[in-house]
Amino acid sequence: MFALVFTSCSKDEPAVADDSSNKASLSFGAIVNDLASKSGNKQTTTDDLPVCTEDTPAYVEVVLSQGGTAVVGSTDAPFRVNLVAGQVFTEEVPELELEPGTYSLDHFMVYNDADELIWVAPKGGVLADFIDNPLPMDINLGAGVKKYVDVSVLCYDDRDVNEYGYQFFDIDTNEAIEFCIFGNYCPPSGRHYPAEYSVSVWSGTSAAGAPLYTNVSNETGYYENGDFYAEPLCFALPDKEGVDNYYFEITLRSSDEYGEVTERVIRTGSITDDIVKAFFDGDNNLDYYHFREGEGCGDDSAPIFEDPESEADYYKTCAYPMNDSKSVALTYLEVQGNTLKATVLAAGVTPNQQHAQHLHGFEDGTNSTCPPMEADENGDGWISLEEGAPYYGAPKLALDNEDGSFPAASAQGFYTYTRTFDLTGMNLPAWEDMSVVVHGGNAGGEYIGNLPVACGEVSNLD
Repeated sequence: MFALVFTSCSKDEPAVADDSSNKASLSFGAIVNDLASKSGNKQTTTDDLPVCTEDTPAYVEVVLSQGGTAVVGSTDAPFRVNLVAGQVFTEEVPELELEPGTYSLDHFMVYNDADELIWVAPKGGVLADFIDNPLPMDINLGAGVKKYVDVSVLCYDDRDVNEYGYQFFDIDTNEAIEFCIFGNYCPPSGRHYPAEYSVSVWSGTSAAGAPLYTNVSNETGYYENGDFYAEPLCFALPDKEGVDNYYFEITLRSSDEYGEVTERVIRTGSITDDIVKAFFDGDNNLDYYHFREGEGCGDDSAPIFEDPESEADYYKTCAYPMNDSKSVALTYLEVQGNTLKATVLAAGVTPNQQHAQHLHGFEDGTNSTCPPMEADENGDGWISLEEGAPYYGAPKLALDNEDGSFPAASAQGFYTYTRTFDLTGMNLPAWEDMSVVVHGGNAGGEYIGNLPVACGEVSNLD
């Protein structure tokens, strides 16, 4: 247990400044709060409290706003100000000489000289309960005053990043992509209700990864006319270089509208940033992942997560670009007995064209793979359907529409495909021995309908 108070000057002092300016001078100090002493009378969902280091603070990053407009720093680029050597309050800098008025401190983080974050002023999340003055903090500046402001901070532990009320990209300076969830619940009566639910998200492919969000619940209520509503949940997820994985758990909750339920995890699974981007519908539209829970409720909008209570087997493939295309196709296969439900989410395909898509494989049990560029035997720079066949095999199941046509891409190069197949009498290779190949792209200035533009090997969703 510890309590460290580094500065206690929270007063206004007359500024010794040029009388030609009526600006106020602002400096910050940091108070590290003692979590342990407060944990006894606070409720928190954290399993452990942030771990403190003995690192020496070197500088802070701040964002100040006025009337909702950033005036010093911004969310994307907080303002850095060094600490006075050997002290824990900031140097005087021209950027913090401000016109009199009321400002809001919206962001405050303290770093060591290795640019590692060591303390954070919470602005929400469960850890905000452990300090008396979480952000945002109002600061009133009078003319000609030197203002010292103490800011309560907690030690930073990246395992609990969202518990401080910041998004991970506020701290790690990553770009973010948005993923939204909406749900319906159908009790035995068969009526459809907007679902109450909570969501936890981890970085990686399991709940052993770093938590990004913990038990975030959607907002519900009643309109003035008495109708019940439930808001979707949207999550900003880190989008770094390479492939990012996010593990989700969705828990159904009881509701004043549909009553008590057995609160349980109803969807689990790992998705990638490519899967998230497949829900983008053009530059300004975002489709929700829509789950439907209960008998007669229908199917999820896309089976990207597994139902822990289902007896079905789930498979997926991420088909990545071939032949200089930008095509990505995410395929989900839900298999129960002799029934297959196939869903494909495609992006970056040639707009306004039909795109053939097949499960490929071999009859002798050889594992289907995606061809390397060396498969281009004639050296024309393109891997043709025939040149790729020794790698991915022959078509085993056409993922077509019931009328034999294939899905057509929108003007933005997207399509969503879903169909249920009766597999009775079919002799398919093992699911994990097959690949999905999507066709149709431009080569040499012309559109070639059977040109492979995306390929991915099938794997178990677990």
